[in-house]
Amino acid sequence: MSHLPLLQAQQITKAFGGLVALKETSLNISRQEILGLIGPNGAGKTTLFNVIAGALTPDAGTILYEGEDITKTGPDRRCQLGIARTFQITRPFLNLSLLDNITVGAYFGKKRGNLQAAKKKAAEVLEFLSMGDLQHQEAKQLSIGNRKKLELARALATNPKLLLLDEVMGGLTPTEAAEMMEIIRSIRESGVTIIMIEHVMKAAMGLSDRIMVLHYGQAIAEGTPVEIAQNPLVIEAYLGGMKHA
Repeated sequence: MSHLPLLQAQQITKAFGGLVALKETSLNISRQEILGLIGPNGAGKTTLFNVIAGALTPDAGTILYEGEDITKTGPDRRCQLGIARTFQITRPFLNLSLLDNITVGAYFGKKRGNLQAAKKKAAEVLEFLSMGDLQHQEAKQLSIGNRKKLELARALATNPKLLLLDEVMGGLTPTEAAEMMEIIRSIRESGVTIIMIEHVMKAAMGLSDRIMVLHYGQAIAEGTPVEIAQNPLVIEAYLGGMKHA
């Protein structure tokens, strides 16, 4: 079983009215791999995340997770199966402490248990992210960088096998971005598989084992960071117009 890809998205199509956001897009990811998903705004990256996480049902195509068809499975069940995601725009419970925010994630995650176990897991995640000293602070008091870390912490607390990261580098200072890159590496080392949407090219190229480029809802290239950086199609569609931040 373990030689199977952890996740296979096969021929995914999703349209909103007349707009086709994804057109027969396929994606495979192996265990403990980091797959970078890049492409211009409107390329279909977040729609693909929403389909994988269960927030959207595709119009056509299949999602297999550990060999099981989860195409019509809801997001809560997918979370219990081990699929977690962050959101580009963080939405913490502003009046709750960091510890309580993360406890919510732990309580409703893969190992649905008691509140005490969820609190313990939340505290462990805070320590892992070097945020233990902030555990009693309210989320509304956090900087952008720490809000991004809190968003990541809530996803990690669900005990994921597959973690979907939606632009966790956005708005971070260079120091915070370097720290976040180290965190993502250590998450992978702990056994977690990661798909990341990222506009910060230094992070996408530095972290990903493989990169897939979406353009107008279709994959136009896939390969190692070096291959992608040299691909003429990708340079024309995307990288040429970007600052290599």
